Parts: sequence; structure tokens; C-alpha cells
Amino acid sequence: MDMRFWRMVGYGKLPKYHQDPTTEELAKTLDCWPSMNYYITGCRYVLMPWKFNGCHAVFVIDHVKKHVTFIDFTPTQDWCKHMPYKRFAEAIIMASKKYKIAYNKKRSGWAEDIFKWEHTIQTGVPIDLRGFNTSYLVLQAMAMWGNDRRLKFVGDAKTLRKNFVIDLLSYEDNSCRYAIPANIQQRLIDIAKKD
Repeated sequence: MDMRFWRMVGYGKLPKYHQDPTTEELAKTLDCWPSMNYYITGCRYVLMPWKFNGCHAVFVIDHVKKHVTFIDFTPTQDWCKHMPYKRFAEAIIMASKKYKIAYNKKRSGWAEDIFKWEHTIQTGVPIDLRGFNTSYLVLQAMAMWGNDRRLKFVGDAKTLRKNFVIDLLSYEDNSCRYAIPANIQQRLIDIAKKD
């Protein structure tokens, strides 16, 4: 995940400490990100992390099938057990509006409304009853999506945090990586290979 995008949308901050991005800022995130060789208008999938009700989820937008998949790690509340999509209604309307505006900036004339596309809720994902680890689970889902394999999540919070730190520290574009002594870098690589 691009850290500038993370900071810009305030993904890791409390709502009172960040402002919503403008349309131009959202459109800028759809540019080709440094060190990544793809353009958003050529991608089949767009994965959008979304925070609502104090927890994190992922919207997977499939441009080929015109389909939106919700990956949510929180239990379905009683008030929407009869209609599970109900809890996503406000979020999908908001995401649809913002996505349409931002994507249209990059692909002129694009007038699709993802709200009108087919929607499904991903099954077989772990449920975090307390909501503490949903952001880690979102990052895992984003890393695994698009592979032909079944989504396999690490549910242990300690292992999740360890893997996250190892991935962050060993990421080749991490400018601080070279400040880490060589023996520690090698140890991180060895630990990452064991998992």
C-alpha cells in the first residue's frame, strides 16, 4: 500500500485529526504510483480500504465483471441479520459517488455507477469480535486478492503484527531500510521466509 495514500486519506488516524481528501487529491491517487508499473484505468481490480463503524473493511471493485465484493471482518449485527447488505448501504453510496468523480478525472467520459453493479459479501473470512485487528486483516486481504488461491488469513494478532513489521522493514523501497544493520536485515529476511 502506498504510504502517501495511507496518510492522505487518514486511514490510520482518528477522524478529528484529518480532513477528507478533495476530488483532485483522490484523482491523484489514481495516477501510476512510483515503483509500480500499472495505471488505474488499466486495472481489473481496484481495492479500496474503508473504515466504518470503527472497523476496517475492503471494497473490491471488478471492472471486468462490473462487480463489487465486500470483505468485512466484523460480525453481522442483529439489526441487519435479515439483510446483511444493509450495513454497507451508506458506505457503498458514499464510495460510489467519490469513486465515480475520481475515476472520471482519469478516464474522461466514464459514467459507470458501482452502486448499480452486482454486490456480494465475501464468505470464509475471519470474524474479529472486538474489532481490534480489522486493519491488519484488511492489509492481508489486499495482499492476497487476485490470486487464484483461496484467501488464507493469519488470525493470531501477534503473528499479524510481526508479519506487518517485517514486511514494512524489509520492503525494498523503504528509505529507512538501509539504516538497519545488515545482520538485522538478514534476520528479517530469514523470518519472512519461515512464514
